[in-house]
Amino acid sequence: MTNLVERKVFSATDVAIRRAANCLFAGELIGLPTETVYGLAARGDDAKAVERIFTAKKRPRSNPLILHTATASDAFGLFSEECSSNFQEQADRLSKFWPGPLTLIGPRSGAVLDHVTAGGDTVAVRVPDHPVALAVLRELSRIADCVVPVAAPSANRANYVSPTTAHHVAAGLGEHVAMILDGGPSRVGLESTIVLLKGDASPPRVLRSGAISPAQLSEAIGQPVEGVPPHPTDAPPVAAPGQFAKHYSPRTPLCLVKAGSPSAETSSGGGRVLRIVFGPVDERLSPNHGEIWSFNPDGKLESAAAELYAMLRRADALEFEQIQVDCCAEDGLGMAIMDRLRRASHR
Repeated sequence: MTNLVERKVFSATDVAIRRAANCLFAGELIGLPTETVYGLAARGDDAKAVERIFTAKKRPRSNPLILHTATASDAFGLFSEECSSNFQEQADRLSKFWPGPLTLIGPRSGAVLDHVTAGGDTVAVRVPDHPVALAVLRELSRIADCVVPVAAPSANRANYVSPTTAHHVAAGLGEHVAMILDGGPSRVGLESTIVLLKGDASPPRVLRSGAISPAQLSEAIGQPVEGVPPHPTDAPPVAAPGQFAKHYSPRTPLCLVKAGSPSAETSSGGGRVLRIVFGPVDERLSPNHGEIWSFNPDGKLESAAAELYAMLRRADALEFEQIQVDCCAEDGLGMAIMDRLRRASHR
């Protein structure tokens, strides 16, 4: 990382937060910490600023963005005023998870930009649960004297591993941002759960797994919620990010193996191989000519989620021939972890 890029990383002081908000107001990009991952943030009501996100990430314009606001009422203002009473009731009940790692999709307001929704008739919104992100959102709206939503997809090149530290952002997109606020490592470490609210009699549908499970969502709204398909496909994405079969992917080939099974043979059989497991390390599973790491030596899936992307980035930097990752049980947070790993292993 060059000294120039390093100088773009700022501790999240009050002065730096004001500077970041002013950068957003002027249409510039910043690196913004949230509890999920770090975002590449731009004011979401400025088409030129939003376009800079797609250019920097090399992100397909068909892949919509999530808008972030400081309060639930501000988020609801991005939905159409003509939403059904059923939609409004479901959204209100699910807003108990805000601030938090939940994104809701519903009919868009006419004020929402086509650039944000990829031309679709729905918009994705959330309220992040990070003090720095919330402070920036509030300061931006204060400067503008109105609510200004912020578009903030993960601050990495499209399809690469998401960033969970300020220095991950600097290493990948430092030349594209005016500054990066350092809010510490992301607490959750996985992108938000995304829920589509259809507004009719059909149940809400989870489009992307995250830290908030379908069971928690069902309990909140008092009716079943449709879960995501267990395996990614190459079908055209719905109006939500994170739908492509290949995503969150390191440059090093990654393959999934059954927990506790011997290490798989690599293509050439002679390169360095990394095995990553869940829970305590069992040295008997170490691959030939390789190493074994653990996402969560403490056995907690929350620890694994928080470490997932940072560990994949670390492994990528060490240039193994292959990364072999154990599967974990697909209960609760395990569903979201396995969703990311399947997409990371897709070739």
